Amino acid sequence: MQGLGFLPLRPTFQKLVRQHDRWKALLTVEIGKAEKLMDKENLKQKRRDDRRDIGRKNEIFKHGIKGTKKITGKYNMSKPLTEVKISCPCGPKWTRQEHASSLTEQEREERTMTWITECTKNLRTHSLKLTQGGIEIKLEALTDMPPFLQVTQNPPLDLGTRSFIYDIGPWKGENLLAGIEIFFQKNAYHPFATCGYSECGKTGPIPMSYITNNTTSEQPLPTRSIEHFCGGETCFRIDPTNFRSTSHKG
Repeated sequence: MQGLGFLPLRPTFQKLVRQHDRWKALLTVEIGKAEKLMDKENLKQKRRDDRRDIGRKNEIFKHGIKGTKKITGKYNMSKPLTEVKISCPCGPKWTRQEHASSLTEQEREERTMTWITECTKNLRTHSLKLTQGGIEIKLEALTDMPPFLQVTQNPPLDLGTRSFIYDIGPWKGENLLAGIEIFFQKNAYHPFATCGYSECGKTGPIPMSYITNNTTSEQPLPTRSIEHFCGGETCFRIDPTNFRSTSHKG
């Protein structure tokens, strides 16, 4: 009644107006105008939302490009990417510990060196460093890390706490792709995801690039994959659930 100008009329006359066909025609026209106005406002709102969404995506894209350039150290995109400087685990190290044994120090040293020789026989290249506090083995190929850690799970009793050697490179050649894979996988981890082993529960997984050379007629090329390693003292092994066991929490 207010929209059509009939509100000042008395209730009796309002009732009479509502019974007239002219009322229906005027009401239909007013409803049509309101619907067109709503459609127009909805279209404006949709365009504003689209522009806002595009702006957010553009900001993410720009920051992503800047981040990629920053971690790869490559700002001139007209040149091919040949090396990156990224902190990656490139080998394990062990501290020496005193252990009750009937062997002499020289015999224990020979036993440790025999074990190292056996573990490194399938590696392409590596370097061994003997320090006063322990032993360091640095691998030249980053993709050798997962298989090497598998064969060194049971060191001699003279070797104690294990940890990793880290290096920023620059990584070139075969290590170029592995370094980039490790960086982006590390940033993709959920911050609250923990190790899948119940006795560990450590956060902060260590990604490692790995190449499987078991080629077949259907898969003639080597397969690249990422292993998710737990560096916890009670664990120090590849995680069975890829550090996703508690990603739903937090």
